[in-house]
Amino acid sequence: MRYLIIDRLRIAITETGAGAPLVLVHGSWDTHAAWARVVPGLVRELRVIRYDRRGHGNSECPPGQGVYEEDVNDLCQLLDQVASDSPAHLMGHSYGATIALLAAAQSPHRVHSVLAHEPPLFGLLKHHPQGSRLLPIIQRHMTTAMQWLEAGRDHDAARYFADHIGFGDALWDEVLTPEMRESFVAHADTWLDQAKDPTRLDIVPERFATLKVPVCLTTGSRGLPWYPPTMEVLHRLIPDADLVTLEGAGHAPHLTHPRRLVQVALAFIQSRHH
Repeated sequence: MRYLIIDRLRIAITETGAGAPLVLVHGSWDTHAAWARVVPGLVRELRVIRYDRRGHGNSECPPGQGVYEEDVNDLCQLLDQVASDSPAHLMGHSYGATIALLAAAQSPHRVHSVLAHEPPLFGLLKHHPQGSRLLPIIQRHMTTAMQWLEAGRDHDAARYFADHIGFGDALWDEVLTPEMRESFVAHADTWLDQAKDPTRLDIVPERFATLKVPVCLTTGSRGLPWYPPTMEVLHRLIPDADLVTLEGAGHAPHLTHPRRLVQVALAFIQSRHH
């Protein structure tokens, strides 16, 4: 692991393999280590670059309320440093998928393609027939998780998020290792800061309708009910985007179905890399 200086912060980064650059952008409550199960398959053909987003893992974060654009700018600056010779492919999970898509919209000359698994762009549900039913449920769960964090119940809140907002009941007990659960709890404050981001409502549909890079959206056939309709709306918004359903997977295919996710990613990248 080494460090880049981005916006005067030390950002932890690790690289493996050779070939076209692929930058992996992890989700909330997590670090670059979340990608460990997909790296062996990806590095056979690609130079895989993982990093800890600000406030996660070994990367620094300034005090005070953060905003999502800081993450987007971090990724764009990271691409300038690690993939200056040619555009990079991006692969993001959950909130990391949101960051990857927004970075591609902001700096299309730096990005060759984006694979995004279930970015939690739940505001898009306003444009889906089921949205009026799902949005209040999501908000109720978000409020509970935030209240528990503010009360210092970090472990309870992390598990509540995993069970009711992010992944579903089985992930915490059946999929996450003890180290992964510790990572969730350790990043509780960072997630709370993210949830309180006053600018998050600025992520409007128009941000995606003008994307100029190839995009593959993936969603699981199993998981919480708000992801498939969110992905349907996003698929309609992004010009020429692919939408692939990963059968049997939920919100964490990099943990539960790594081989299938690698297969989809490599096929997409190979079809777009020319």
